[in-house]
Amino acid sequence: MVKYANSNRKGFTLVEIMIVLAIIGLIVSIAVPAFLKNRRDAQGSACNGQLDSIYSAKEQVGFKLNIRPAGPVIPLDTAQINSYLRGTDVTEPCPGGGAYTIGDINDANGQVIIPVCSMSADDAGGGVTFEEDGLHIHRRSYEQDAAGAYLRNAVYTFAA
Repeated sequence: MVKYANSNRKGFTLVEIMIVLAIIGLIVSIAVPAFLKNRRDAQGSACNGQLDSIYSAKEQVGFKLNIRPAGPVIPLDTAQINSYLRGTDVTEPCPGGGAYTIGDINDANGQVIIPVCSMSADDAGGGVTFEEDGLHIHRRSYEQDAAGAYLRNAVYTFAA
């Protein structure tokens, strides 16, 4: 029988190392997409909140200036809007990197114009937005159908 000089070898074989790397790769391939989805959802939620805050500020400006149907259209004044916001500046980008389109305060019918975000999957033509695309919309001004798609409510005027 042949005896090896050092029979007490310690360490991992190449096969064992490859199995461990394969398991780590599998875990990473599952975890990264979930992390990115959560990040996109959080950015969309933050954007929703900011759009809602901007809309509320526009409502307050409109109330202060007494907007009414067939009244004058009040042009956007970012300093006036910012005075009603806490910690938000309408000129700052969306948390996802998009830009806000604010529009004038009201339209010719006296309705406050809904602000929009360029990160919305909804094109400017009033298309459909799905939640899995990351909702960068003002939710109160959208309707959700049975399939889960968000559609612009035709009653409102959106910034263009």
